Amino acid sequence: MNIKNLQNLIKKEGADAWVIVDYENHNPSLLKILGEKMLTRKIIMVIPSEEKPFLITHAIDTVYLKDETTLEKFDLKVYHTWQEMLALEKEFIGKYQKILMDISEFGLLPRVSLADYGSVEYLKGLGLKILPSANLLQKITAVVGEKGLESQRRACEMSLKIKDEAFRLIALELSQKGYSDELDIQAFIGKRYEEEGMEFDELPLVAIGPNASDPHYTPTPQAHSRIKMGDVVLIDMWAKFKGKGEVYSDITWMGYCGREVPKIVEERFELVKKARDGVISFLSEELLKREVCGYEADDVARRIITEGGFGEYFIHRVGHNISDDVSPHGPGANLDNYESHDFRRLESGTSFSDEPGIYAPDFGVRSETDLHNQNGKLIVVGGLQDKVIPIMSLLD
Repeated sequence: MNIKNLQNLIKKEGADAWVIVDYENHNPSLLKILGEKMLTRKIIMVIPSEEKPFLITHAIDTVYLKDETTLEKFDLKVYHTWQEMLALEKEFIGKYQKILMDISEFGLLPRVSLADYGSVEYLKGLGLKILPSANLLQKITAVVGEKGLESQRRACEMSLKIKDEAFRLIALELSQKGYSDELDIQAFIGKRYEEEGMEFDELPLVAIGPNASDPHYTPTPQAHSRIKMGDVVLIDMWAKFKGKGEVYSDITWMGYCGREVPKIVEERFELVKKARDGVISFLSEELLKREVCGYEADDVARRIITEGGFGEYFIHRVGHNISDDVSPHGPGANLDNYESHDFRRLESGTSFSDEPGIYAPDFGVRSETDLHNQNGKLIVVGGLQDKVIPIMSLLD
């Protein structure tokens, strides 16, 4: 990772340095910057906005830090005792006024809150003002850029194709034997992803009626339901193409096992769609004018569903960051003012889901698409469902 670029980002955040605390390679930022090394004692990485970065490290670990690449980037400040470690912190970090650390207000952002309480309190006690590193972290971990956007487009196109195949398979099985099964459709989608050279962390969610009222219900061999005529069907599916830098698609579509969708299902879906599109309209306008925080988008969708009378059944954030991560839940800003107050900016070059839902006891409804901020221009990547699919009409 380019240290000069990091220093420029630290300056933009209005800080004198970024202080990263770690023990035994638990902090992914330190690993990304330093590389994987066998470190067994507490280490503190300090990246000043101007000067050469340095590592406060135990003498035992210096054997792994004296390679040419590391010493070119970092000076080593070596301690033996804990008293020496604190003295080095006071001498070399205490001179700053404002520093970034991996913290979040009230610990609401777990992927950011990696600095331990004692380390934060000690530096605060030296008179330093400590700012959250959240937006800096996002810039180095969540930005996928043009290449990532293109890979996400390809993944979404394939997901939409396989989604159509899955709903048609339900229709065929209903017509031929009178039922389908959540578990079978789940397996079909997973198999199709693998055939297309795609990967995923978990199999998709396929849920009918009341099962879909649990946002994270998933069929298992021990617990799954048959899909029958008259059932509402929710399919939530995510995958990316194999390879470094590939970005996830993550979509949710709704269907009804019949030729005509009942009014109650249509009306509930229309409210969810209104909330989804409300987020899109809000971001399309605001991102062109200013920096927008993740929590603001959640407020838009939640207000629409609450005004529609279903606020108590919208029980998760409206969206999550999507990146080239091991799962579709990336490290960047979420659209969230419910589970947490996500104050992070929706950075240019990042992607995120837009997936409001209503999880009433009789059946659950969700509509999910993927969005991308391209220099203030909002791009809809994952397709937009307009109506609940009347599944049996797919055979016409």
